[in-house]
Parts: sequence; C-alpha cells; structure tokens
Amino acid sequence: MTEKPEPPADHGYLPVDGILEAPIIFFEICPTLGNNGGLINVLLATSLIAPSPNGQISTRIKAVAHLRMTAGSAKNLRDTLDKALLIGAPVENPQGKAN
Repeated sequence: MTEKPEPPADHGYLPVDGILEAPIIFFEICPTLGNNGGLINVLLATSLIAPSPNGQISTRIKAVAHLRMTAGSAKNLRDTLDKALLIGAPVENPQGKAN
C-alpha cells in the first residue's frame, strides 16, 4: 500500500480575528505624511464630484482615514504593498506560455 505524503505546512497562514467585520477603505491619494519621533502618519483621501449651480460640477478632496503606525509597521505595509503590486504586474514571456 502506498503511503500518503503529509501536506506541506502552511507557514504563511496567520489567523486574524474580525476579518469579516473590518471596514474597507478606498483612497486615491495620500496628500500628507509625517514622522513624529518614529510614529509614521499618513492621510488617505479621495476625490468627490458634486453638482454646482448653473449646471457646473465641482471637485473636492475628502479625507478618508488617518493611518498611524510604527516604523516597523510602515516597513511591513510597504513590503505587503510591493508584493500586491508584483502580483498584478504584467509578465513578459518571450518563449510563450509556460507549462
């Protein structure tokens, strides 16, 4: 009888409480940032379009959230964003499709 190999350990899994209840934050720009004694702060904002008198439209910037984090947390966020961008990056494959 052939023995079934053990599945590889998932070293990337980290259980997170409240994942379904966490808010979704959408932003388009980071208009301000700062570093106060190692505490990093970043303002997240988005643009809004609203009707104005005389059939015109106006655009304004609306703050969405203030991020506050340690330098270590900022590095972790940066690394995570770099990985997410890499996932969506186009891949050049001059040899054609890989098997």
